[in-house]
Amino acid sequence: MRSDESNQKLTVGQQRILKLLFKFRFVSAGLLAMVMGIRREGVYQVLEQLVSKGLVTKVYKEEWRIDRKPAYYYLNKSGVTVTRKVMDVKESVVHALYKNDEMTNDFVEHSLKLTQCYVSIMQHLPEGSDVFSKTEINRFKQFPKNRPDLYIRTPEGKEAIVVIVDDKPLYIVRKRLEEIVTHSEDEGWSSDNYPHICFILKDHSAKYSFLYTTEKKLESMGLEDDELPILAASIESFDKPIASPWSSPLKPKEYVKLFA
Repeated sequence: MRSDESNQKLTVGQQRILKLLFKFRFVSAGLLAMVMGIRREGVYQVLEQLVSKGLVTKVYKEEWRIDRKPAYYYLNKSGVTVTRKVMDVKESVVHALYKNDEMTNDFVEHSLKLTQCYVSIMQHLPEGSDVFSKTEINRFKQFPKNRPDLYIRTPEGKEAIVVIVDDKPLYIVRKRLEEIVTHSEDEGWSSDNYPHICFILKDHSAKYSFLYTTEKKLESMGLEDDELPILAASIESFDKPIASPWSSPLKPKEYVKLFA
């Protein structure tokens, strides 16, 4: 089946899921159902239709049954081409997705965690807020070279960037923070205030350690906590949507909302 023929026969629901596969790259039916706010069975059916059309690849291994690990899905090369036409974007926008079948297991796991965090964060944002994934952020020029995982923008103009580093040692996490702080000082932002800088770490211990050293860093730079808001959370806080998973360097043991 030629790509243009596939494109013409796609339903609205199928096109929507293709766009979400562009956004998140690797997803399970369950996670995608939470993103869309519909039943898992309906999402599974559409995903399988897209697999049969030759646009989406499904990955499942028998040993995953023991751990109840679900299958995951991604756009294959034909799917990327069709999705580009559905979204009416340049090939450069989807270029990275042509290598989906070469991605490591760690990258796949990171993408699934990103989707889980997205679902949790979205549920406590004002209506009309936008949350862009790294794939979408790549189209914007104002971000640091090492792009964050998520960029949040509310209707009131409040902004945040989220970096998921639950699989990284703390010295790498601190290096990422330094890159962003340097960007905030050297490049600035299109609006007056730089976005809140949010890090998601592997556990509470890593979170407290990160916040402690961050407070010392802000002190040494002569910055007040509210001048460049930095927040941290542990990855487990996003297993279920909660309103206040974040903590600040000033009060690491207290929980706060993303936008107080």
